[in-house]
Amino acid sequence: MKLVNENPNSITLVSMLSACTRLLDFRAGESIHYYNVVNYIGIDVALGTALLEMYSKCGHVKKAFQVFSSMSEKNFQSWTIMISGLADHGHGKDAISLFTRMEQTRLVPDSMPFAVNLSACSHLGHLTLEHYGCLVDLLGRAGLIEEAYEINKNMPMEPNSVILRSFLGACRNHGLVISLDDKLRKLLIS
Repeated sequence: MKLVNENPNSITLVSMLSACTRLLDFRAGESIHYYNVVNYIGIDVALGTALLEMYSKCGHVKKAFQVFSSMSEKNFQSWTIMISGLADHGHGKDAISLFTRMEQTRLVPDSMPFAVNLSACSHLGHLTLEHYGCLVDLLGRAGLIEEAYEINKNMPMEPNSVILRSFLGACRNHGLVISLDDKLRKLLIS
């Protein structure tokens, strides 16, 4: 672009930041951010979100949060990327706090920020047997039997008979016959 005397605009910078994010090239991404600041190119939602993602994925959560805080307008993607960045880099309490702030805006969280919030709780050790039970019940009622089964099988504690009966009830309601592995069968019988 420079060879033909053209300057990159916000759209070009978003594309370049996307490449930096995929390559985890923090220095190039930071250079693009610096170029943006020096050349007074405004940070719109798309560019701000691209910067958030680049900084978060490259492990620079504080810089990501500075960009997030400076954004005058945010969308679902901006909120989700920032919450996820905090959760992924050991700032679970901050992720939960930011999720709560998002709920106070006019944006209604969809499943992605909710899942990220669950992940943050998990990193903090805040998930209990009851949380897993609710998740199994929710997935089962939605007909996502395989996902509910995986939760049952992989939760860090043994599911109780209430959770297993909820799971089996969902299987019955959705016309599925399953064979439980030995571990889950023993838990159900006990």
